[in-house]
Formats: sequence, structure tokens, C-alpha cells
Amino acid sequence: MSLEPALQQRPANTSKPKALVVCAHLRPGRDKRRSNYLMQPISGLHVASLVDQAVFDVCLHHEDWHGPLEVADCKGYDLVFLSGLQVDFDRLRQLSFYCRRSGATVVAGGSICTSFPEFASQFFDAVCAGGVDCVPAVVADFLAGSLKRIYRSPIARISSYALDYSILTKSRISPVVHLMEATRGCSFKCSFCVIPSEVGGHASYDFDQLKRTIDNAILSSPRLSFRRLYPIVMLLDNNFSDDRAHMLRVCEYLRSNRRVRGWVALVTQNVLHDRELIRHLAASKCLGLFVGLESFDPDLLRRYRKTQNLSKRHNVIDDIVYSESQGITITYGYLFDPRYQKASDMERQIRAIAENPLIPMPIYISVVAPLAGTETFWNDLDSGRLAPHLRLRDLDGETIAYSQLADRPDALVSFVERIFRRPWTVVGRTGVLLKTVRRLARSGTLNPIRWYFMAVGTLHCFIWSRGTPSQPRSYLAGSDTLDPQYFERPGDLSERDRATYFDPIYLTDETGGPADWLKPYHARRVSITRHRGGSNRDPIEIAGS
Repeated sequence: MSLEPALQQRPANTSKPKALVVCAHLRPGRDKRRSNYLMQPISGLHVASLVDQAVFDVCLHHEDWHGPLEVADCKGYDLVFLSGLQVDFDRLRQLSFYCRRSGATVVAGGSICTSFPEFASQFFDAVCAGGVDCVPAVVADFLAGSLKRIYRSPIARISSYALDYSILTKSRISPVVHLMEATRGCSFKCSFCVIPSEVGGHASYDFDQLKRTIDNAILSSPRLSFRRLYPIVMLLDNNFSDDRAHMLRVCEYLRSNRRVRGWVALVTQNVLHDRELIRHLAASKCLGLFVGLESFDPDLLRRYRKTQNLSKRHNVIDDIVYSESQGITITYGYLFDPRYQKASDMERQIRAIAENPLIPMPIYISVVAPLAGTETFWNDLDSGRLAPHLRLRDLDGETIAYSQLADRPDALVSFVERIFRRPWTVVGRTGVLLKTVRRLARSGTLNPIRWYFMAVGTLHCFIWSRGTPSQPRSYLAGSDTLDPQYFERPGDLSERDRATYFDPIYLTDETGGPADWLKPYHARRVSITRHRGGSNRDPIEIAGS
């Protein structure tokens, strides 16, 4: 059975139309579990807040928090918004099939829709390329019956609108902290990051609007919830420290707001070099900073143009120790690059971190994923380094996405499986626990909340791996296990709809070259690069020539 007949059967609805906003999610373990992880996406909240609740009944569903949206729950909606990361794009397509088949108009956004909107538009009624600020225009055109295929709104252009945190409460999404942004984007140009191509810069939210957002978040939370009784703000900015003046103004407001008990934010590593600033942040109730450290390997940092991490005048370990002595928990992610690092190199690095009593363990670990549309992705594609039959689903930070590797595939897979599923076989639990106790002692605080953040930050990898059991996997692009959702198809599914909505999207063909759909984008990039007199070569190759 084809999807098309359902799209032609949309009866007039005389009652209040219903809108559904879904933050799609495919889990690392390729299973259908759910989690209460505190770093929930806030894109859905922004979209839902921009849909007029005087006109629509609005529902919000987080697949990470609630679990995968069931087929039966896709029915009964007039307008559906879908959002997700690159690795989740196949899930957006699956949900689009079920919602469109039930008569809904489906609008999608996110990274793939922003970087490749023409390609993405074939799976949905409309796509939003860029920020959420185009949602009011989408809604207006939907009501007028004049929906466009593609809507564009620069992510760094922030319009004025109010966030309604009661939507989280109504949707029974209850992280222990208040999630929000004070800014968008980042002015640094790291080559592995999607922000330079998708956002292109940095912008700040209106300060008065941000104050109202914080008040709304606190007052909308359940009366006896932790985030009502002990409000902690988590700023999910790409780089909270990019606009120093705005950052300091926000910090002063958080310090002076008696209801706010503490806050955490995402910043670049160079912030830690400024001891005076660290003291100021600590005095402003800062509980923790997630720092873009990425690696202690200077070659990796240079390769990805992580210039803000390559200071010769500062020692990042000393900076971490000083920050934590002020009561600020430092967390960070850690990257491994299988193109240049052997499994033994990776294990040696993580053991060195575990054995150093001064620094925390990474809060997450990842192998480099060549995110589509980034400078690294295009360079690897041009150089023939991407694995054949590389899929969007393989861009999860656990799957090895390359054909040119520094080590045997089986050696790399063995290490990757252990560090993601059984990290205690790489670094001992006892040693990590002891270093956590020492860090708590050095923090100079008896505040149990600060202790909690410090302990959880170090132990997160162990907690996460125990909570994410995995199906048997190859950890190699093109052959890794797919999620159950790929195979949960209706019995009357046509071959055309199977290919359109359920087969995984490939980035490369059998030779590692660009997939057919990607070729026009690749040709456009090559043309632009030649016109500018640029080079497609890897930065580290250029530096060595």
C-alpha cells in the first residue's frame, strides 16, 4: 500500500486542531529503552512555545525521555513537527511515514534539514532550514493552506518570543535542572563541528527576555519538585563564554536572583586560563562548567583547528585543579581519532587520565564522527577516507566511520566495545572512585549539591555504560546493527515507501565516494572552493607540506 492515498484524505476538522512536537532519538545501544538523562533537548520546547496554544492543542514528546513514539500514538494530529540530530534523521523519516499516513502535515528541522534542505524535503511536507524562528510562518501558512516546501531562518538571528516551560510539566518531562540558552552559536571554526556551516557565528538572547525565561521555568515546575525547591539553571549554549560582556551580565543576574541556587554552562577551554574570571564565576553560584577540552593530544587539536586549546602559556590540568578548588566542577568530552590513533594509543591516553589524581574522567567518550556538511566530512570524502556504505545512523560517536585506519579494525573494535560498554575493563573502578574522593576533598566545599555534580561528572561513563546495554554490534560503518524501528513496518508497505521512509540513508557508495543524493552538494562545494582559490586538503597535510 502506498502512502499517497492517505495524503489525499484529510477531512475538515471543526474542533481545535492538534499539534505534536517530537524530539526524535535513536539510542546508542540500538534498543528501545528510555532514560531520564538531565540533558534533554530544548529544541522541542522552543518549537512548541512558538505554536499558538490559543489555536492548537500542543503536545510534546521526547523519545529519549518517553521512549520511542508508538505507531498508534502518531494518529489524531493535524500538524507534526519533528527534530533530531544527524544520527536521528532516519527516525524522522519513519515517524513522517506514520504521521502522514494518518493525515497529518509533517514539518521537520534539524541538522540535515539545515545543511541539505532540498534533499530532506522529499520526506516531509515542509522542512525548516536553520533556526526555530520560522515556526510562526510555518503555522500561519499551514492554517492558510499555502505551506511551502522549505523555510529558512538563520540560526544566529534570534527573534523575540516567550518560552512556555509549563509545556515540559504538562508533558511530564522533569529533568532535575532548568534547561535553557542564553546565546546561540560559536565564533570558533573547529573543522569537525557543524556550527560553522549551520550557524556561522554567535548571537545572544535579549537579556530581559532571558530573565523572564528563568522566572517562567522556575514558576512552571511542579511545586514539590527539586527544580522548584532548589532551582539550578543549565545553560546549553554552544559557547556561553563567546560574548564576555553578555556572559558577565547573565552571571550577575544569576548571582542576584535569590531563587536560583546554582548554574552550569558550556564554555571553551580558554575560559579556564583566566583565574580572575573563574573566581568571579564561582562567586556567581557557578556549580560546574562543561569545557570543550576534546583531547590532551595536541596533534588531534591542531588537526581539527581547535586553536583555543593550544595555549603554550597555560597548563589545562593546572587550570582544572584551580577551578575545582573554587568549587566549580569541570566536565569534558574526550575524542579518539581511529584514522591516526591505534587502539593502544587510545587505551594509553584514557589510562593516563584515570591515573592522574588531579583531573576528572571524561563525562563522555567518542570516536570522531564525520558529521555531514562539516569541513572534516568534505575533506575526508575528497581524500577517500570515509568507509564504503557509510550511513547517517553510523554518525553516533561509537561507530568507526573510516576506511583508512591507523590500526587493524579488529583491534579498534575491541577497544571501542570495551570503553563504551565495559569501561571498567579499561580503567578500574576503585582508582576512579579514589580520585573522585580526593577531588571532593580539594574542592573546599561541604555543599552536597556540588559534591553530587563532581561525583556524577567523573562516574558518568560507568553509569551510562551500565544503563545502555547494547545489541550485538560490529562498530564498523555500513555493517553495524540497525535499531528495531527500521524493521517495524506495516505489512502493506509498498516498495517505494520502504525505500523512502525505512531504508537507511547512505552518505557514501560502495567505493567510499559520495552517494547519489550527495553528489550535487559535493559538486557545489568543489565549485565554490575552486572559485575561492581554496583547497580541499586536510589542514594537517597542508601544515606538513
